[in-house]
Amino acid sequence: MKNLLYLFLGLSLIFGCDDGVSDANAPDNPVYLDDNGTYMRSIDINGEVREYLIHIPDAYDGTQSFPIMLNFHGWTMSANDQMNVSDMRALSESEQFILVYPQGSLFYGSTHWNVGSWTTGSSSNDIGFIGDLIIEITANYNIDQDRIYACGYSNGGFFSQELACNLSDKIAAIGAVASNMSERTRNTCSPTHPMPIITISGTMDTVVQYDGSEPGGTISHSETINYWIDFNNTDTSAVITNLPNSNPTDGSSVDLFQYFNGDNNVEIEHYKVINGGHGWPGVLGNMDINANSIIWNFVSQFDLDGKI
Repeated sequence: MKNLLYLFLGLSLIFGCDDGVSDANAPDNPVYLDDNGTYMRSIDINGEVREYLIHIPDAYDGTQSFPIMLNFHGWTMSANDQMNVSDMRALSESEQFILVYPQGSLFYGSTHWNVGSWTTGSSSNDIGFIGDLIIEITANYNIDQDRIYACGYSNGGFFSQELACNLSDKIAAIGAVASNMSERTRNTCSPTHPMPIITISGTMDTVVQYDGSEPGGTISHSETINYWIDFNNTDTSAVITNLPNSNPTDGSSVDLFQYFNGDNNVEIEHYKVINGGHGWPGVLGNMDINANSIIWNFVSQFDLDGKI
């Protein structure tokens, strides 16, 4: 995982910063507010303090319920790094959803999400953290509890798969970028409803390899998609679209695979970035697509009961 460590240490140096000032009007725990209306907050989970960033759209006044998007960082990264890599705040404002960037805990000195594979041995109860975090946010805001979504980058994408499997009573749909599924997640997966999934992965990713050979203890991207095809009972043949190569200088192109007609009308989408690496399209790597808008446009079509 040395390449993964170097990559995310570099991202932390590029993106890391989170200064702010206190705001007395926010909920009763330490709160910091920047000039974009983004708060840093903490929650006590069985004596352990866990942190998260939350962005509340200007349009929110408590009179109507808003969806939540949980957006998870990669290994060694921070919530603030992920907010800069995958800055969904403009989308949060225009589409009117509450945006949350949770902070992973330390595992052998590196921030992580507990998904098995290279995090085997971690004692972090991240499923419990996110379950309690959702409870806290819904206690403080008017939330559409049928429309809570998750997405993530690399380790955060693996963790989004973990949430789809093991917190599905709260999670309506997920997106995963530059990630597959760990063997542990697959082996313990027990969703309670058909789960819409969107994935974006590069065929030349050397950190999370498309064929599942790295990191150890993971399955390939094809196996990941096939798991959800079988579970959701979608069409087994994809509708394939070669997307326009609008930025030929990025060295990659994108094919879209869509699997329709799942139970509760759920769908699966996979954006296969041909010759793409370990990036977040629209910011890092491929520039033909924008991962932020693609993920939101997909997941927002669904709630806990399937296609809206």
